[in-house]
Amino acid sequence: MTATSGGGFSLMSEALGLAGMNEVPLVVVNAQRGGPSTGLPTRTEQSDLLFVLNASQGEFPRLPLAPGTIEEYFECGWHSFNLAERYQTPVVVLSDQLLASSLRTIEVDALDFDRVVIDRGKLLGDEEREALTEPYKRHEFVQDGISPRAVPGHPKAIYATASDEHDEFGHISEDMDNRVKMMQKRMKKLETARQDIEPPTRYGPEGAPLILVGWGSTYGVLREVVNRLDGQARLVHFRDLWPFPVEAAADALQGGKVVVVENNYTGQFKRLLQSETCIEVDHVISRYDGRSFSPEDVQAGLKEVQ
Repeated sequence: MTATSGGGFSLMSEALGLAGMNEVPLVVVNAQRGGPSTGLPTRTEQSDLLFVLNASQGEFPRLPLAPGTIEEYFECGWHSFNLAERYQTPVVVLSDQLLASSLRTIEVDALDFDRVVIDRGKLLGDEEREALTEPYKRHEFVQDGISPRAVPGHPKAIYATASDEHDEFGHISEDMDNRVKMMQKRMKKLETARQDIEPPTRYGPEGAPLILVGWGSTYGVLREVVNRLDGQARLVHFRDLWPFPVEAAADALQGGKVVVVENNYTGQFKRLLQSETCIEVDHVISRYDGRSFSPEDVQAGLKEVQ
């Protein structure tokens, strides 16, 4: 696991591709700032979403999470490690300067320690490694795309994997059939991972005519706006971003005007939402001056919604 800001993530994104190719569990926290380059290093923004979904060369699974509260930060802490080891792929926790630097007092029982579990995924135990009678296939072709993993150190589970495309043993291969099988194996993890994707959080009265949509650190301010509008708005807030929860999103965004609120210029989440669900977004409220939204900002933006 490593933590950085958007600039550091950009600088080292080639390592994300290496982890994707070698199927190495990796957790990266990206506390977003305003860019490009050094940009606004002491300010906040939500402008790395589409970059994170496509960071590094080529196609491979990435599982981004965007906690919106301190409690969700805690949950994403252990959950991100479980996802990374379960699917043997990079997991990116998308935070931002606002949430990373916020101070808040919470009650200890607000953190559900009983839910904390450690899931190492398909990990070969000592008996399974001892029972191996053939050379260990670290990247074995399996139906769900997740090959059994062995912690280094056992003499029967020694392997070497290059950053190039490789066969089941990790040996470099540019064979066409092998390439197709390996790509399908790795990408299959996305479909397998759908079972662990949480639906968006809903807050406010069902049937309210305005649907405020957010992700990450906008949760608190949007919840406040819903309270202020007293029955006229509801909140749909996304934490698990990929693979995108298409059916849950379609169900949550019915029967109202959809307004996306996010800290970037181009409406990145709006673009992701529309491309994955074909749901028409009625309005976007954006802020990209390095500052976070206030309830007054959102309410002023809602005046433009017809």
